Amino acid sequence: MIAVMEKRRTLTLGPQDLGDLSIDDIRKNYNHERAWWNAIKPKMDSVEALSVPGPLRDIALRIYRPFNQNPRPTLLYLHGGGWVVGNLDTHDRVMRLLATFSGAVVVGIDYALSPEHKFPVAINETLAVIQWLKTSGHNHGLDPTRLALGGDSAGANMAVAVTQLHHQRDHQAIRFLLLYYGAYGLTGSRSWQQYGNADYEFTREEKAFYLDSYLGNSSDHADSRFNVLSGDIACLPQAFIAAAECDPLHDDSVALHEAMRKANRPAHLEVYTGVLHSFIHYSRLLDKATQALRDGAQALTKALS
Repeated sequence: MIAVMEKRRTLTLGPQDLGDLSIDDIRKNYNHERAWWNAIKPKMDSVEALSVPGPLRDIALRIYRPFNQNPRPTLLYLHGGGWVVGNLDTHDRVMRLLATFSGAVVVGIDYALSPEHKFPVAINETLAVIQWLKTSGHNHGLDPTRLALGGDSAGANMAVAVTQLHHQRDHQAIRFLLLYYGAYGLTGSRSWQQYGNADYEFTREEKAFYLDSYLGNSSDHADSRFNVLSGDIACLPQAFIAAAECDPLHDDSVALHEAMRKANRPAHLEVYTGVLHSFIHYSRLLDKATQALRDGAQALTKALS
């Protein structure tokens, strides 16, 4: 992990204080740093780019098909980045590895970013993609009957929120959740007290910036589409919940796992020791990133085989 941190410092562009940068510069810096980690691309049978109609605009998708000819489940993947940064390129290697390790077709969703498109636009776009998948996914070899939803960080938060919403009208349509170090609704957790500082590369100031960019007003903090721990946990499918030990959001994953256990929902919590938030990006140097992606992919395969 220290080697990753040292490498990241060589990839940064200019100042890193979010308060001193425009949104465009923040995204430029993030994209530049992530490009090195995504430069080596695991090969796919095919990669298809397309767009589908959304509530406000067309939504770009990228479909990763691995090298197998067996009937394959579908994983809709929502990238992390605090709802402000990230795109299909910054998470390209993550999605390729998940497709390779699981045998599933992975569909990356380039949802609308904040602050240009605040909560709940990205959630509504994901719901629109699910509806498209059910009506037109077969034209692209996608199986809507074996559907998983996944994501990391902000994407994991959205994956749970979207599942809770969708299951209100189509119970059990989403059969598995693949979640990496998500924000699920805790505020003053122990892990934030211990790891919410620059030494662990995730500060309280950064947290406030991302939340202020995403949420429109104070009442949104309590909305179950954001604070998913206050939503309907009993409607969730089985889940693989991955947490990083040295992460302010560690306790969010523990809390979600405990809530699912109390609701008699099947869930597995795996805590990866010695790593920071966002660690699954760094598989070029960090073996534990590869292991976490393989573990989640294997859980998905077992659930949807």
